[in-house]
Amino acid sequence: MSNMSIETRDRRSVVVQLRDALRELIEEMEPGDRLPSENELVARFGVARGTIRESLKLIEQDGLVDVQHGRGRFVSAVADLGVNRPITRFEGVTEMLRALGFAPKTRLLLAERAGADEEEAQALGIEVGDDVVRLARLRMNGRQPLVLSINAFRADLLGEDDVGDHDFSGSLHAWLSERGAAPVSSAARIQAVPLEEPWRETVGEPAASGAWLLTSERCFDVGGAVVLFSRDFHRGDVFSFHVVRRRAD
Repeated sequence: MSNMSIETRDRRSVVVQLRDALRELIEEMEPGDRLPSENELVARFGVARGTIRESLKLIEQDGLVDVQHGRGRFVSAVADLGVNRPITRFEGVTEMLRALGFAPKTRLLLAERAGADEEEAQALGIEVGDDVVRLARLRMNGRQPLVLSINAFRADLLGEDDVGDHDFSGSLHAWLSERGAAPVSSAARIQAVPLEEPWRETVGEPAASGAWLLTSERCFDVGGAVVLFSRDFHRGDVFSFHVVRRRAD
């Protein structure tokens, strides 16, 4: 297994960088293989033991490793489900698509400052009619539509700027992070739904007629404030999510 290093110029947190590096390490291993010890990981990556433990907790939550007390951490039997996404993993759509090997491009369908509707107001903890920025973006791989994202966040994050002054073709999580509102966790609901009008014509056939997985997600910053409400429609014939279930002690 090759040595890896953490890039200090990378804008992601060290914990997130290390989590991704540990995933790469696990991809080189087989179910049942023992992960290096915490001391070995400290030496390999050159980071503090506390950072190692935080990152290990993230991959444990993803179900990629099993912890056997007194013996160590072992690659789990579900670690080879990498083509699916663990339901416990919090990530932006751009990050998810890149991790799955896509080269995502964004088609901006809507960008407006508007009054919050009832669903947006409830999700963001504001009043109906309060100013929000509402985005609709189609995430594509070449000409293949993959994810339709409908996002809303408080308009005060724009300051005095107009919506048109900003480029929303990239990662919205990164955009929010630059404004001190980095999403770090979420509460989400996933359900199978038909694609809503008026987006069916935009997406086009045959994709529009298939099943879509809708993730409705309230995203929180480090202080627990809701900074983003997202409704992401994932093509059901392309994406699946897995959940690790364990028997209670």
